[in-house]
Amino acid sequence: MTDVNLVAYATRDEWLSARNFSIGASESATLFGLSPESRDSAYSLWARKAGMVSPDSDGHEWLEWGLLLEEPIAQAYAKRTGHVLWAPPTPWCVAVHPKYPFMTATVDRWIIEAEGRTGRGDLEIKNVSAFNHDWKQDGCIDVPLYIQAQVQHQLACTGFEWAQVAALVGGNHLEIIPVERNDRFIAELEAKAVEFWHMVETKTPPPIDGKEATTRILKALHPDDNGETVYLDDEAEGVAKRLEEQKVAAKAAEVEAKRLENVLRD
Repeated sequence: MTDVNLVAYATRDEWLSARNFSIGASESATLFGLSPESRDSAYSLWARKAGMVSPDSDGHEWLEWGLLLEEPIAQAYAKRTGHVLWAPPTPWCVAVHPKYPFMTATVDRWIIEAEGRTGRGDLEIKNVSAFNHDWKQDGCIDVPLYIQAQVQHQLACTGFEWAQVAALVGGNHLEIIPVERNDRFIAELEAKAVEFWHMVETKTPPPIDGKEATTRILKALHPDDNGETVYLDDEAEGVAKRLEEQKVAAKAAEVEAKRLENVLRD
């Protein structure tokens, strides 16, 4: 029997507050640059964990529907597979990594009995839009890389050897996809988590990237122009110069692309 270090929070607010002090499973893909661009980036994740900005606790509608549909999807999964599930004592029950307490996972359900499998498994439940192309590979439904990273993070925290993803696609089609534990990936994930958490503790930001999430965080950190003149140092002035050069090059490329389109039209 696998021992799992579980911490149960009574409310969602308590759970959200605790997430400020660890890397959750749904955030682990960001360490590999796999998160959808608008959702997160290494810089935006660092800014939240380092306390630079408040976490976005506002409920996006797709998150709200995911929570509402979690139980019926779990019931449909159990009925179809015959597997026995266990729900944590609260929806805000967190598994803490046995070695790295800054790695945590909120597992939807535990699979405690499954024909042909030994030990317990993780069940990750997803409500997937029919228009979400991240889940489609060669016309078939498959688990996107950022969800695979999430599941491997869960397996690292629980110590379980296997998992399954139950995805309700388009509100009317249930896909069940197995995911096996990948110790090689988990070792890389743990190394990245250690490196990232050191940056959080030392308030050392990761490099700035061009992702939408990074732009959103920087605007939150610097919301207003106070009208004062800022004198740039040599490094910043060099960045500004390269930015102008890239804008000119991008404009020239746009003009040339339109010219080539017209050549083809002719």
